[in-house]
Amino acid sequence: MGWQSDDGRHEGWCATVFPDGRVSSGSRSGGALVATVGPDGRVGHADDVLDGRTAVGWRGHCDCGWQGPLWERVAIAGQASTTDRKVWTPGLDQYGDAPTEVEDAVWSEWETHLEPKSIIAIREATQAVRDAQARLDAAVRVAMEERRSWTEIGKAAGMKRQSAHERWGGRFSG
Repeated sequence: MGWQSDDGRHEGWCATVFPDGRVSSGSRSGGALVATVGPDGRVGHADDVLDGRTAVGWRGHCDCGWQGPLWERVAIAGQASTTDRKVWTPGLDQYGDAPTEVEDAVWSEWETHLEPKSIIAIREATQAVRDAQARLDAAVRVAMEERRSWTEIGKAAGMKRQSAHERWGGRFSG
């Protein structure tokens, strides 16, 4: 299964990775069509068919040359860890397709590469500000429950008493 960016400039897929470093670029009866990955990250033309049961893992690839991190196939269920990208899947078929949850995670990684790093940084910073604002509001709510003065609250927030009252007075009173 492949993915296409909205602007049509990127086509990606969850590639099966084999011990010799080749990756899948499709399938054929009998197994996975495999190709080598060039130094620029681009996948060459399929030149062989391998049994998917010999796969060592999966990673995202894009025709632009982007490659995601390896989701390593492990031999023991106890070694599996989504955080560490270690996957236990006992029964691969001849095509070596990734489990659905791995393919979904690889798609998320691929989708992230479509955006410039500056835009990703803005999104992450905006979320951090929202999270910090929620923590600040919760702390002010607790201070008000403790009957702290607007002078104390304002000083702790780095503002004057009146500014603190204007900011939070109407939100948490009543």
